Amino acid sequence: MNRRIIGIGSPFGADQLGWRAIDLLQTELTGCELIKLDRPGSDLIRYFQGLDDVVLIDAVQAGRSPGSARRLEMEDLSNAECQTSSHGFGVADALRMAARLDLLPPQLILIGVETGGDLTSIPDIELEQLAGLL
Repeated sequence: MNRRIIGIGSPFGADQLGWRAIDLLQTELTGCELIKLDRPGSDLIRYFQGLDDVVLIDAVQAGRSPGSARRLEMEDLSNAECQTSSHGFGVADALRMAARLDLLPPQLILIGVETGGDLTSIPDIELEQLAGLL
């Protein structure tokens, strides 16, 4: 098993989307490791060690349909329309640090699940769309 899928989140409202994605994918996927992280900050980098293929799933607010999923590029993480963290040192910061230290895995897929405008509720994730991005 050399693929790890990481759901980033917290126990608060729509920020749980990364965790919910992992819950849904557990019944859909085999042959990969699925884990949930609670706002890992720079500690995220250690979850890349020894892996060739990592997928990160996190909640985003980019004005799309709530629960929809899309692939993101590193440039998207600094785009004001696609914020992926509301807490201090977020995913974008950790990925920039990992890139500077040459610690990114060879294959890194970033997936954002849209929160919609109401950050207190958790939209249903479009599972088929999400699975198609992996």
